[in-house]
Amino acid sequence: MLGGMLLVLALAMQRPADSGAALFASWCKSCHGADGRGTPAASTRLEVPPADLHECKGSTAETEDRWVKIVAQGGAAFGLSLDMPAFGEAGTPAQIRAVVRYARSLCGELGWPPGELNFPRAFLVEKAYPEDEVVISDRGRGQDYIYEHRLGKRLQLEVSAGSVFDGQPQAFQGVTGALKYNVWHSLERRALVSLGLEATPPLGRQDVWEMEPFLAFGASPGRALVVQGEVQGSWEETEGFGGMSYRVGVGHELGRFVPMLEAGWTVPADGERTVSLYPQVWVQLSRLGHVAGSLGAELPATGPEPRHPRLIAFVLWDFGDAPLFRGW
Repeated sequence: MLGGMLLVLALAMQRPADSGAALFASWCKSCHGADGRGTPAASTRLEVPPADLHECKGSTAETEDRWVKIVAQGGAAFGLSLDMPAFGEAGTPAQIRAVVRYARSLCGELGWPPGELNFPRAFLVEKAYPEDEVVISDRGRGQDYIYEHRLGKRLQLEVSAGSVFDGQPQAFQGVTGALKYNVWHSLERRALVSLGLEATPPLGRQDVWEMEPFLAFGASPGRALVVQGEVQGSWEETEGFGGMSYRVGVGHELGRFVPMLEAGWTVPADGERTVSLYPQVWVQLSRLGHVAGSLGAELPATGPEPRHPRLIAFVLWDFGDAPLFRGW
């Protein structure tokens, strides 16, 4: 009898009721499966297949706080599946966070940049975080159509095409391909650094090859501000080294809005330097946050004339999070 009581006590100490594993078994097993691989119990009928929590790309791309809100408020609160119930009244905030941390730990692989470092996209600065996104941006009469695809933990492939509607016969500006690799990140320091290379062939209005290596970084010191920056070089097929560009932006998150201010310095190898300012507001459009937009202006500060203020804007869809018409 005493031995049996000691065994029960030992098991209870190894797996307390409030542990993430025990809560997962109680709350999540019937839909996500006992191992979290998205295989529901035979008696469970779901309209939408549950996520495989061992799939690291999906479990690391968003913040822990986003997961906590979905578990607490349920899928319907974020335009997701009604199959995902709300546990806000069933558990305490500590219990909900514990089950979220356990679910995210099922990825089991190191090296994936955490979603806490996936800062809101600025207009000018290249994000350091690898993305799965479609972006349509506009600056005055020029447009860019951007496709970004994440490959594995840290690598991103990007293809973009540009157009300019300024009355000239050739509206097609050209295409650019790019690779970006996250070389370092730290959740503790809330910062990350990536290296990349853009290549533009002679198509459309582009008449020579152009290569642009860059370094991009992002940080959120003290979680009060989001600071993002980029240093970019330029090399042209006929002219060689063309100069450097320096870009930095600062923003502050206010719920679904992030006011930002960017500055861009262009230092050509030959010619006059230019400086422009970019005040803008990033806006979360969908409840899930996978569709967002930004509106602002490009304000020339110094440089050769004529240079005039221009409206800037973009809309993006993070297709790695959810289909376009879900999450609203």
